[in-house]
Amino acid sequence: MDRNIAVRLAQQAIKTKNKRLVDSVLAIKAERDKSPAKEQSIDQLPMVAVTCSTGWECYAVVEELTKTRKFRVRALFRTPGTSAAARLERLLELTEATHPGLLTLHSGVDMYSEEKLTEAFAGCSGVVLYVTANSSKAGKINNHGNDPVGGRPLVMKQIVAMIGAMKANPSVKHAVTLVFPPDKVRGIVPDAPEAPWWIQQRLRVSDFMRGQGINVTTIHRPAYYFGMHRVDYTAQEAFRGNSQMSKNMIKENAMPGIMEPDFVVNWVDVRDVGKWVGTVFEYPEVFSNEDFSIASTALTGNQRVEMAERMNRHGTKFGYKKFPRWLIRMLSIVTKEVIYPLRYTQWYNDKGNGYDFASVEDLADLERIHPVWSFEKKLEDWGINDIKPSK
Repeated sequence: MDRNIAVRLAQQAIKTKNKRLVDSVLAIKAERDKSPAKEQSIDQLPMVAVTCSTGWECYAVVEELTKTRKFRVRALFRTPGTSAAARLERLLELTEATHPGLLTLHSGVDMYSEEKLTEAFAGCSGVVLYVTANSSKAGKINNHGNDPVGGRPLVMKQIVAMIGAMKANPSVKHAVTLVFPPDKVRGIVPDAPEAPWWIQQRLRVSDFMRGQGINVTTIHRPAYYFGMHRVDYTAQEAFRGNSQMSKNMIKENAMPGIMEPDFVVNWVDVRDVGKWVGTVFEYPEVFSNEDFSIASTALTGNQRVEMAERMNRHGTKFGYKKFPRWLIRMLSIVTKEVIYPLRYTQWYNDKGNGYDFASVEDLADLERIHPVWSFEKKLEDWGINDIKPSK
């Protein structure tokens, strides 16, 4: 099959499915609005546990779930006393001031321990499961991006522990997993690149769990986040690593990227992920055992430069600056921080994500439920519109 035809068909399938899900949610919401349910006290709200809550994505899930005021949220994490844990504690303090009991923190959760997870899931009706090939400890990355032999057992050990913990807690009726876009063209067209091993592994997780009788909704989202401090983003707080790549920032004459300037990259804001997790739990009759794809926007590097220059108040220029792949490969020899971005680059630059959302128009149905965080919003949020040109 011609690749362009395969991509177009796969993309249309994603759009068709999302329209069906969105239509179903809006129809149910319209019926519920006719006879609004009585407001529940906080102690009556269903409890949702979120694993890895100190992480970039799952922290956002915790924050957005608490904003709905429709769930009690139990934020699970491993190591207290870190800067990431302090961020959770600040959120807890703010939440307690207005809605005491809505958010609780649960540290000491080892994702490889069925016993610890069983304790953490007790009394929950839903759980958010984040699976990683890392075995990091309090910010020290032990990255298995180059090591499927060492990484695969880590992934499956987590999955087996999660399944055991959910089966030990019959109250848990629904799980949500957060993974990458599925590869819908490899094996259909002759030139499709192979996805990195950990993406393939995590894409198998949901069906594996369903085979064990677990009700799982999988949210497929792009590998690239707005606001995660790697090459494609600016940084306003602690960097997520020590390599040059980790500290590359948006500044005058520099809009960093790891793709070619005209290559379309699909982006997601972690807050959008959190909002969709809330929707999944609010409408289980629509999302149970479903997979669906989300993104915030789709842009080339050149388009991002144009947006930054258009929004800037001082006429500052932002030329696209590609982080060389050869340099990423060199860095990967001495630091594990860049293994994942390197593999994404190799996969994406070979059109590995061509089947995913490829234009902003493709996101229109999603916006009927959640208006997305656009790149313009992020530029303003980061203060890029106020960067002044050098004298």
